[in-house]
Order: sequence, then structure tokens, then C-alpha cells
Amino acid sequence: MFALKTNWWKIFLAVLVAVLVDVILHRLFAPRIEYNYSPSVFIEKDLFLPAAGIGLMIWFGTLAIIFTLIQMNLSGTRIMKGWRYGIAFGVLCFLAIFEMSLIFDSPVANELRTSAADGISILLLGFLLGRLTGTDGHYVSRRTDLRWISIIVIPLLFTMGRYFGYGIVHIMSAYSEKPIATLLWTLSIGWWIAIMYWLLEETSQKSFLVHAFRFGVQIFGGYWLIYNLFVLLFVRVSVLDVFLRVIIDVLSVTVGIWVVNELSRVKTIQNA
Repeated sequence: MFALKTNWWKIFLAVLVAVLVDVILHRLFAPRIEYNYSPSVFIEKDLFLPAAGIGLMIWFGTLAIIFTLIQMNLSGTRIMKGWRYGIAFGVLCFLAIFEMSLIFDSPVANELRTSAADGISILLLGFLLGRLTGTDGHYVSRRTDLRWISIIVIPLLFTMGRYFGYGIVHIMSAYSEKPIATLLWTLSIGWWIAIMYWLLEETSQKSFLVHAFRFGVQIFGGYWLIYNLFVLLFVRVSVLDVFLRVIIDVLSVTVGIWVVNELSRVKTIQNA
């Protein structure tokens, strides 16, 4: 919390610059997308632009706060921390947008242009945060390799959680109408979350449960909640549905990371 108090103006500056760049990129390259669904109340009341501006500040502000809270526990120089952070969430944003196209039948090309604008802006935000608020790491990096077990376990548990949501909880999805595309998208998000954990693995000596909670809930969950709430700006959907999908995803990722760490510990003991 001390870092937030001392760097608040730098955090605000980084967020403001990234949001302005995002708005410019959207205006230049990302078309307004019409969804095959009931428009949101913000569109009906002609309040979309101010709502989107506020939403972007909250979205990027959340990312900035998360970085400030975790960067001391990341390895590497402050610039490398910022780049890894920006890449991790920029690519997640780029991949996640495909779900909008799957569910609401929006043009894939238009969604890609939109997600590219957001992804580039998030990459810029990561760089600015590293440059302005980051510190050089004092820990030896543990990211010597991408553990193969995480590439299996995390996507598997994420997919299991999602299909529980699709089939049992009945969150909005296209898994019945577009089963192959939905499966590929779900696995892709799970795989990238595994890579994110490698990129942003904290080096502090905490228990495996604490590591899983911090990444699954604080790092991934904080971002994922704000990102999913953004759909409310475009279409009229259930807020409960949004929260349920986020809760399921966060639990799946948290459990997946805990399992990965426990299996890695068992393997280390066996090889000792």
C-alpha cells in the first residue's frame, strides 16, 4: 500500500497516457461493432462514449494497481517486469475477445481490430508502469523453464470449470452451436493463463496456497472481473451471469496453480 501512496501520480499518468492511446487507436482503426443482441442501456441512452471512457480508466487503473502491488516480488529489471506484465495481459485481452464473436456473432475481423487496439495499449501501460513505478528485482529468477505440467494442468482445469459453467450453470456461451470453436477458444485461454503464471510468477517465499491465491484471485481475478464487466457497455446481459463466469474461472485457475505447485513439489522430492 505504501507504493500506491508514493507513486499515485505516476500510476495516474501511466493510466491516462495508455487510455488516451487506446482511444486514439479505437478511433483510427477499430470500427463500432453492432451485435446481434439487445443493446445496453448505455447505448440506448446515448451514454456509451462517457461510460466507455470511465470504464477504460477503471480497467487500466485496476491493471496499474495490481502491478504496483506485485512488482516487488517479480524477478528482473523494472523494464523487463513492465514488458512481461504488458505482454501477459495484452495477449490475454487479444485472445479473450474471440468469445464475443462466438456468442454474439460479431465479425471476427472487427473484434480483432478492437482487441489489437486494447492489447497494444495494455502493452504500453506495462512498459510505462515498469519505467515509472517499477524497481529492479532483488530475487534470482525461478523462471528457468516453462514447466510442462502447468501447460497440461492449468488449461485442463480451466476447461473443466468452463464446461461446468456451460453445461450445469448455463452461463452464456456458444458451446452448443459452435462446439469446436468454443473448445479451441477455452483451451487457448487456459494455455495462455499458464504462460502468464510463468511470466508473472512471484519469487517471494510463500506457501503454494498463497501463491495460487495471489495469482488466481489478485492478479488474474482482478483483471478478469473488470474485463468481463465491460460487456455490459455493449449488450444487455445478466450481471449475475458475468459474476458467475468470473467466479468459476478464478476458482479453476487458483486450483490449477495449486495443483501444479503440489505436483512439482512431489516430483522434486522423488528426484532428491
